Amino acid sequence: MGWVSLPQPILLEDTIYTISGSQTLAGNPNRGSASFSDFELHLIQFKRGRASREAFLGRSLETSLSQNLTFLHFMELLHQPGDIIAERYQIIDTLGQGGIGITYEAQDLHNSQRVAIKALSLRRMNDWKVLELFEREAKVLSQLNHPGIPRYLDYFQVDAPIDRQFYLVQELASGRSLSSLVENNWRPDELEVRRLAEQILEILIYLHQLTPPVIHRDIQPRNLIIRSPQPPLPRGASRSPQPPLEKGGWGDLFLVDFGAVYESDRSTFSAGSTVVGTYGYMAPEQFRSQANPATDLYGLGATLLFLLTHKSPADFPQRRLKIDFRSQVHTSAEFNDWLETMLEPAPEDRFPSAKAALAALQGDVPTLVHHRRQPAGSRIALKKTFGRLLVDIPPVGFRFDNLFWLGFALIWSGFLFFWTAGAILVGAQLFFPLFSIPFWIAGLGLISALLFGVAGRTRLEIDRQYFRLQWQLFGFRHQVQGRTEDIEGVQLASSNYEVNDKPVTICTLVEGVRNHRFGSWLTQSEKEWLVAEIAAFLGKSSELI
Repeated sequence: MGWVSLPQPILLEDTIYTISGSQTLAGNPNRGSASFSDFELHLIQFKRGRASREAFLGRSLETSLSQNLTFLHFMELLHQPGDIIAERYQIIDTLGQGGIGITYEAQDLHNSQRVAIKALSLRRMNDWKVLELFEREAKVLSQLNHPGIPRYLDYFQVDAPIDRQFYLVQELASGRSLSSLVENNWRPDELEVRRLAEQILEILIYLHQLTPPVIHRDIQPRNLIIRSPQPPLPRGASRSPQPPLEKGGWGDLFLVDFGAVYESDRSTFSAGSTVVGTYGYMAPEQFRSQANPATDLYGLGATLLFLLTHKSPADFPQRRLKIDFRSQVHTSAEFNDWLETMLEPAPEDRFPSAKAALAALQGDVPTLVHHRRQPAGSRIALKKTFGRLLVDIPPVGFRFDNLFWLGFALIWSGFLFFWTAGAILVGAQLFFPLFSIPFWIAGLGLISALLFGVAGRTRLEIDRQYFRLQWQLFGFRHQVQGRTEDIEGVQLASSNYEVNDKPVTICTLVEGVRNHRFGSWLTQSEKEWLVAEIAAFLGKSSELI
């Protein structure tokens, strides 16, 4: 593989000029290794006139954003059917045109294999960012190996007298895109949408677990291809009870078009100088040129919403910056809760990973995970960022239930005091005072629990590596800590006490054979909400036992 040195661009008003500097690009020395001087491109002037700005900011904003929002212009077709590229690839048809190039269906004349070939013309570029994204796509694809991603085959360049053209070759993902199916009036039911989501999440799990994680940034219906799909049903026809996504029905699903791909540090946002994605399917953080693995979850959620409603997510009303879709879908409450979590505007409120989203979709994480609104009047302070959770439970103070138990504890302890003192004063055998010891332990334990409920504070910290649970009372502290990966789940477990014939529950963090209990004096709604938040952050199961 050869290397080509390219000048760096500088933006000056309405013109892009190039100056000396270098940016390395992978190329094939057998397909041309000329430098820019061969094209007399020491000074290249790309017009970025007023018309292009008006097209983006004015009349055609909606049209521009409904395509790939890369702030880059579309290009005219470079090739026609029958053209042969590099004496090897013969163009058959045009598959699509986007901001990062034009994609063709072609035939490899060496082995008769059908391929997808994406082309980019240096002369027709209006922004050097296009070339950067094109090179990044080729680099990332060359490192991927997943059955749901068309295999990388080649990357090369072809030089012409006044141009240089770059080509990326992949296996052809034959089939139809989800957008094409919807255009033909395909209306999937909840089961079909769930199974599609599972397949896409499996691909995202693979991408996000790489080092560094690979973020697609453009999950949308046109970039999801199904091989040999079941044809759409005509109006009035009933669907076969056999789920079309069963093995042998739909066939393979492919994720294509990695033109917006980004390699990111797992624990932080990635920021760039270009906004990429497709309007309606872009997570809010993408408009700030930021992305992390949760960004792809938003795109998937928006895609599933489009499949269910045949309506662009951008056309839905919003409530508190969240897409308000529930009145327009006919799916189960559990699935709606799951989809709402995928579409949370704040990335830290979405599932922490594609793996966690898949577990929740398959029922491994109960619906309790989705009770995301903090109960009114709750004083619990919960702060969650990507990779860290902090919970601070302040003293609950005096409440009716506290007073009830305090009265019970005082009566219990008073009875024990007089019984024990009387046994000692009358000179009873040692057995009688000793007999009261277990009851004293129970009474003192109840009093200490009441004191902690009234004046104690609990603090839980969890990050991707370690956790720490700390209890504080009158300046005294006790804590437990361990590795986050050892946490098997979080539970709302029943205690040995009952109030009005209902068991008193307690939040429990399960670490192997150890159970760490906390929050016993919270209200039931607070406990359920808190357990749900912790489970959602961990991507673990939450249970009510």
